[in-house]
Amino acid sequence: MKKLILSIWLLSYLVVLCAQSLPLPPRPDDAPRGRAFINLITNLSREERENQIFSQIMRGNVPDFLRQLVAVEATAFIGGKQDTVRYYVTPDYLAVGTDDDYFLTPMTPLLAQKLADSLGCSLPTKKMVDDIYCAATVKLRPQPIAPSAAMITVPVFAQHNDSVWSLRQPLLTQHPLGELVGGTKKDVIISNKIYNNLKPNVPKPVVIYGWHQLNGVPIQPVYNGHEETYADYSHGIRLVQNAITINGQPTTVAAVLKDATLNVLLSDEGAIPIARYGYSVAKAPTPKSFGVFSRDAQSLLVKVKPAENTTYVVYYGSDRLNFLDSVVVENSQAVISNLPAGQICYVRLHAMQGNLFSDYSEVLAATPKTDSPEILIVNGFDRATTSNTRNFIRQHAQPILTNGYSFNSATNDAVLDNLVSLDTYQIVDYILGEESTVDETFSSSEQELIKTFLKNGKCLLVSGSEIAWDLDYKGTTADKQFYQQFLKAQYVMDSPNNSVGLYYRTVPVTDGIFDGLGNLYFDNGTHGSYNVLYPDVIVGVNGGLNCLKYGGLTNNFAAVSFAGMFPEGTKPGKVVNLGVPLETFYPDSNRAKIFARILKFFNQPAATENEPPQPPNFYLAQNYPNPFNSETTITFQLPSPTFTSLKVFNVRGEEVATLVENMLTTGRHSISFMGSNFPSGIYFYRLLTPTLSQTRKMEIVK
Repeated sequence: MKKLILSIWLLSYLVVLCAQSLPLPPRPDDAPRGRAFINLITNLSREERENQIFSQIMRGNVPDFLRQLVAVEATAFIGGKQDTVRYYVTPDYLAVGTDDDYFLTPMTPLLAQKLADSLGCSLPTKKMVDDIYCAATVKLRPQPIAPSAAMITVPVFAQHNDSVWSLRQPLLTQHPLGELVGGTKKDVIISNKIYNNLKPNVPKPVVIYGWHQLNGVPIQPVYNGHEETYADYSHGIRLVQNAITINGQPTTVAAVLKDATLNVLLSDEGAIPIARYGYSVAKAPTPKSFGVFSRDAQSLLVKVKPAENTTYVVYYGSDRLNFLDSVVVENSQAVISNLPAGQICYVRLHAMQGNLFSDYSEVLAATPKTDSPEILIVNGFDRATTSNTRNFIRQHAQPILTNGYSFNSATNDAVLDNLVSLDTYQIVDYILGEESTVDETFSSSEQELIKTFLKNGKCLLVSGSEIAWDLDYKGTTADKQFYQQFLKAQYVMDSPNNSVGLYYRTVPVTDGIFDGLGNLYFDNGTHGSYNVLYPDVIVGVNGGLNCLKYGGLTNNFAAVSFAGMFPEGTKPGKVVNLGVPLETFYPDSNRAKIFARILKFFNQPAATENEPPQPPNFYLAQNYPNPFNSETTITFQLPSPTFTSLKVFNVRGEEVATLVENMLTTGRHSISFMGSNFPSGIYFYRLLTPTLSQTRKMEIVK
């Protein structure tokens, strides 16, 4: 056993002594050099950029001089004797490219940790950064750039890279590449401040430190005020090999940082038990049930469902993405004051339970107004997908304001918890995004609230790419009845032409509410929202009219509108049901036009003078398919046995076909109409009983 232990120790010791280089493959001949890599990533999103950085580094696209690690030693008196730690670090900050053309690339701590894990390394602590600077044989003067919004962009990264090179290049003869360099960047460091002493608005920070001046004083004290997704031009990633020695004995960085005694060799903030980023820590529950409401011309009221031993902080701002001001919730409410009248204020919440902080809530918004807004936006897009940024109210709020309306907003949880009543509003806009069977679009409780809302003569706008799939295809009998009777549509297909990620264009149906708007495109993942891979194909039923269809396809409808009485209703109401999430239509001007048509439709009388509201159990549905070539089906329902006439007329009002002229029983009836012998054009079909009548339009296309 002693021989085995000795052998293991010797093997570990040899690994520490011999493996002082980054475990990377040779640099590929076709890999981009530094300047070419800058051009490659300049216009990419942060996520795409970091994917490229990881890929290039892991396939060996780093300068040769960075591969060989440099030894750093530090000492401390522990238990009356001096101990020495020896560790190995990259001679400079991580870079992509070649020795004569490299790019010192800033990156988020999440990517830095991923690279460190992949290469058997750690990030340094504050003390290690100080010790590395002291050991550096090349100390360069820091090159700050004036703070601006552009400091997190690749062009400024490149500008700073050139500034550093302008100081490094003249010293190459005396101090060749591969010598230990200090003073060029702030370090992303390991610290207890990754998980403790957090700032209220930054629950997941990056911790930075360093950028030593020539006098040895760092510009940047330890700071955890930026999110873990943040990186600017001044940030650098220095890797430290995990395998280290203390007095010649092998150990690891993480083991020493945890040790109650030995940590002083690597840390000046005590033991660091979690020596990495991305560790799952206990959190307070994320706020889910809240709403934002107009209070007067310059203030909003935030209502929150209370939770025991929980404090809520409201963060707010006007530019959709930054939330620089805050107010604490007291007695389940908070007032946001001194706001510009009539402008949108965006809000998100953060919960605190003792020392625990929550993730940020979804984003809501409202417009200050003297009288109560008539529109309520409800965010029900809760599904945890990578594309759900939980702030899509941005794409709903602005076009509503552009069209001259003010609004309040709430989470769907707040609706269920009675923090807000739908019936207070004339119009409700339900955001359902990609909600599906995974997270449930409308629960049974929500369905009852929606039914009551519509039966009382109100107007519902609902959009999402999985609503029909969830309710009408996968749903219960009650779900199907709700979708068909109250959202006035029926599921047809999971995506246009049953093709995934192929169709991203819709066109208005003639004489529908969007007629004349032209091509209306929705996002394929490159236009600021998310890739709509599975937009529902639906068709109007029970009086629902097809009003939008997928471009280039026949009878693949994307939206349905309805105006009239709902089952057991007391007043005629309206619904617009879209199988494409409204927030994904682009550009902003087109989305504003879509909202304009919907709001115009909602504000028109629910029935014309010539066609009074029909009883809830009498309807004439839109024919399907429509337009059609040879055959279509007309469906209708009768409230009682009665003599019934169903006839077809051309645009001149001339009768061209009699489909029914007979006594019919109570209930639903479907009649086929053959149009193969009729020329292309617009036709009308009329359902007539001794007491009721209704007329709809259809189109033959050949």
